[in-house]
Amino acid sequence: MANGFNLLAPVYDPLARLVFGKCIDRSQCHFFGGARNVKSTLVAGGGTGRFFEEYFRQHPDSQLVFIEKSPGMIAKAQSRTTPLMNTRFVRADFLTHSEADPYDLVLLPFFLDIFSHESVERIVKSVSQVSKPNTLLIVTDFVEQEKRGWKSLLIGGMYLFFRLTCDIEAHRLPNWREAFARAGWNIKESATYCRGMIGTHLLERS
Repeated sequence: MANGFNLLAPVYDPLARLVFGKCIDRSQCHFFGGARNVKSTLVAGGGTGRFFEEYFRQHPDSQLVFIEKSPGMIAKAQSRTTPLMNTRFVRADFLTHSEADPYDLVLLPFFLDIFSHESVERIVKSVSQVSKPNTLLIVTDFVEQEKRGWKSLLIGGMYLFFRLTCDIEAHRLPNWREAFARAGWNIKESATYCRGMIGTHLLERS
């Protein structure tokens, strides 16, 4: 999977903006202000780190631990940092990597959609293990469309493209909501972008 995203890394941002405009950027940052007193944040599969500027504008004194499997994506993300952005980059597969310390905030930006239901269950377990009782979770991802139409066709085409270029596991959007609910996570707030194609959700543990 990493090799495919390495090939896409140079064109990933222009391609995303061509298809979705600024919706991806805005959706990832939507709930940054809803998390208070954040000193440590874990992000899994952060891609090219397009949200860095807004994240550190709202949480300038926090540390961000950025776990990404693709070295190409890490290189793009590193190029976005400044000396004032306290960021630790970890090249690793989140499915097998373990972090010892708990975090105040966990970010999963457009991460869960590339995995099978079985892998999502493992991700939920990993997220829960690095969470404190008051840890918040922000999940931003594409939304399953109830009716067939151009939005459903676009999402289906995206899956075909990423399966061919990046060899992703998923054939369709996984039901991550049920997986997190079973682990005690509740959706506190939600917002949608791009005519309901993108959803961002703020979760907390019960």
